[in-house]
Amino acid sequence: MARLKRLYIEASPLTEEKFSGIPHFTAELTRAIDCHPDNGKSFELVLVVAFDKKTRLQKLGYKNAKIKTIPLPMRIFNLFWKYNLLPPLDIFLGKGTYLFPNYKNWKLVRSASMTYIHDLGFMRYPESVQPKNLDFLNKNIHKWIDRSDIVLTGSEHARKEIIKLLNVSPNKITSIYHGVDHSEYFPKEPADIALAKKKYNIRGDYILYLGSIEPRKNLKRLINSYKMLPKSLRDKYALCLVGGGGWLNEDIIEAIDQSKKDGFNIVQPNKYVEEQDLPSIISGAILLAHPALYEGFGLSPLQAMACGTPVVVANNSSLTEVVGKAGGLVDAENEADISAKMEKVLTDRKYRSSMIASGLEQAQKFNWGISAQELLKCMNKLGHK
Repeated sequence: MARLKRLYIEASPLTEEKFSGIPHFTAELTRAIDCHPDNGKSFELVLVVAFDKKTRLQKLGYKNAKIKTIPLPMRIFNLFWKYNLLPPLDIFLGKGTYLFPNYKNWKLVRSASMTYIHDLGFMRYPESVQPKNLDFLNKNIHKWIDRSDIVLTGSEHARKEIIKLLNVSPNKITSIYHGVDHSEYFPKEPADIALAKKKYNIRGDYILYLGSIEPRKNLKRLINSYKMLPKSLRDKYALCLVGGGGWLNEDIIEAIDQSKKDGFNIVQPNKYVEEQDLPSIISGAILLAHPALYEGFGLSPLQAMACGTPVVVANNSSLTEVVGKAGGLVDAENEADISAKMEKVLTDRKYRSSMIASGLEQAQKFNWGISAQELLKCMNKLGHK
């Protein structure tokens, strides 16, 4: 019997305590591959993690994936990785195709590799990246690409930028859209929404922002745009900011705090919003506003459309690909434009209903099962190196 192909996934993003961004992407894509009907038939899935993170990985409940551990604690492993001191790890872990979901990759000597470069925001907006991380990315990005047999990214916009800015051969890079779990992200019942709002102390109706608190998300302009709404609308709809983490965000946090002190109806959950509660929080919003300066994909607008929530997004980067004709598009640098589009959604019921219907239809085009299938096609093209 022929030996099955092995797909190894570098699984450190799955061991993060809180999932957002790349950890969420990695978790959903891995789950779709784990559930793929060919797993165990034409290939087998192997998750690779430092030995001290194995227990956390097991708790995620992947049913068909095997786990292989690296005999180093995560902290030491990351140091070795950072300073390029890791030996070719496929010597110890086995031959196959290795998937690296978060920019960085390892040396390999007898295996093929696929590496996700999600976006080039660090090149387009370097002022929004922590200096140490910016330096690390700039120093290593070409090495990571050179070590990859296939570079993967989440949108055609990101693919074209990587080709142009990093001089990557078009034949080496493939775009695979991210997905949304339609079994979780769909319009929730009022009772579910009420329970989630109560859990996080969110009162009344609200405009939602969902994402990290960082400069690239353009939150200061979003806050100013909200302040420009007529008082009657601001009294009726709070601006609810859901997200944490981030970096270089001191002035954003100051703007939020000052706006609250000035009496503007800006609210935040009283604790971290757990993954299972996001669909209800999204479904409860009158609209989702996401006028980011730049996105490699734009997951929260997709989740919102799947939940039947209208979206107002910037007309830049990959966001137009994700929302298609279903979203309200705005100039990210024009606060009046952002405010006017939000006001139209809030006040024009017919327009809002049309956006909801179009958004639900647009969201159906994105599915993690499709993402997994496209990735497996890439793996099969590589064959055995």
